[in-house]
Amino acid sequence: MRTSRRTRLVLRTVALGYLIALLAVPIGVILWRAFAPGVGAFVASVSTPAAQAAINLSLLIVAIVVPLNVVFGIVTALALVRGRFRGRGLLQAVVDLPFAVSPIVVGVALIMLWGAGGWFGALDDVGITVIFGLPGMVIATIFVTMPFVVREVEPVLHEIGTEQEQAAATLGATSWQTFWRITLPAIRWGLTYGVVLTVARALGEFGAVIMVSSGFPGLSQTLTLLVHARYIDDHNTYGAYAAATLLMGIALVVLLLMTVLDRKRSER
Repeated sequence: MRTSRRTRLVLRTVALGYLIALLAVPIGVILWRAFAPGVGAFVASVSTPAAQAAINLSLLIVAIVVPLNVVFGIVTALALVRGRFRGRGLLQAVVDLPFAVSPIVVGVALIMLWGAGGWFGALDDVGITVIFGLPGMVIATIFVTMPFVVREVEPVLHEIGTEQEQAAATLGATSWQTFWRITLPAIRWGLTYGVVLTVARALGEFGAVIMVSSGFPGLSQTLTLLVHARYIDDHNTYGAYAAATLLMGIALVVLLLMTVLDRKRSER
């Protein structure tokens, strides 16, 4: 269907106005309020012990979650694409479950399972604290980021097929050699894109993490929880704007990396 020049101009104007109203204006306001007192004030706000601890904890969670999701994602994608087994449809549904379930519900479910009165609450009796500690935050983040690697690797596996893997097997290669030399290089761009998405979601997760975190500064407060605590609890609006700006900066770096990887993947 061909549209007139006037119609295209109207559609572009509406789309641009929509993006400006919902994205550009709020982000611009936060940036203006974060840097209005000066760069020195911004640096001082994001350099406090609480802010540094929040950044370190966020990066620690990412460092734990990403390798676990990579292993799970590759194994699950291989099982879904290459395997034929009973319950395959159920596994597909479970992988997509984090897309449908609210993160708040995830947090409540984790408390029911790992809390003091939950199914695995006996771990507290032996000194293993899951809820309101780092393990609970890691489990919550793993759950909400679980589908990304699977859903990025799965279509690549469908695309490459099994011809090269079968050829390697006929030449005497073991399953492990076939995976490292044939399968993994073929899926590396999809895997990398899934990792970037996982990092972005892990850094920005709030709903599930706040339910299983004590929120104590320096102990179990991520960067997103720091923004919430400064704005709601401490009424430190400038500190919240500064922390939010730092979080946006990290997200922007991740977004640029996603764009570069997507372009390289398209070229290949």
